[in-house]
Amino acid sequence: MREKLQSSAVLTSCFILGIGALFIRYLIFPFVDLFCKENFSNKKSFILHYSWKLYVKILNVLNVVNVQSNDFEKLRNIKNSIIVSTHPTFIDVILLISIIPYTTCFVAKKLAKNPFFKGMVKSLFIIQDDNTEVWVKNAEKYLNSGFNVLIFPMGKRHNKDEFPKIRRSSAYLSEQTGKNISIIKITTDRDVFSHDVPIYKIGTKPARYKIEYLDEIDIEKWREKFPDPVDLRREITKYITKSLYFIK
Repeated sequence: MREKLQSSAVLTSCFILGIGALFIRYLIFPFVDLFCKENFSNKKSFILHYSWKLYVKILNVLNVVNVQSNDFEKLRNIKNSIIVSTHPTFIDVILLISIIPYTTCFVAKKLAKNPFFKGMVKSLFIIQDDNTEVWVKNAEKYLNSGFNVLIFPMGKRHNKDEFPKIRRSSAYLSEQTGKNISIIKITTDRDVFSHDVPIYKIGTKPARYKIEYLDEIDIEKWREKFPDPVDLRREITKYITKSLYFIK
């Protein structure tokens, strides 16, 4: 019985998320476009940040998730940075954007066609592109506007005890744009909302999340140490891997 109630709470939260996305895109964003003469993206991102903050509170009230961190203040103060993080569940983006204002991220092309999220995706997120020059240019546009850009450098969701290979995309973006990298680790107490677990299979207790701010990579200091771009990207990627997976 308890498990069925938890499953119902998860499905209810997903419905709220979908309806909320439509409400923001078609009822709130048009007013921003109409009455705000400049900084459309900033204002829309501000709205999304507080909307998802409210949504996470709803998840908490519904007993779906419990989010813990000793670093909330550090996370809130991340500014104009490339953020790299582990990616154990499909709500990681929601959790991080609810905490860190003015943050965008790369999203799959299929989300740009989703009837619930396509409007929001096209307004505030970076659609993944196979052309390196294109995705760097799109990310740089947001970074130059003062946004954070979130990247999951493993490229996909992973289970609790999986350690997928870290790609060099974040290191490359940092090297190309001159922006620092903030390293964040998200962990869960069990495999929920992951790539091979049905969304309603949450068990009888709320999923417990822990979010840690680990370090910042100062790209200019790293350039001094590794002046060759290839070496720079390789060493940054190795450091991110060690940080996220606590490899000594």
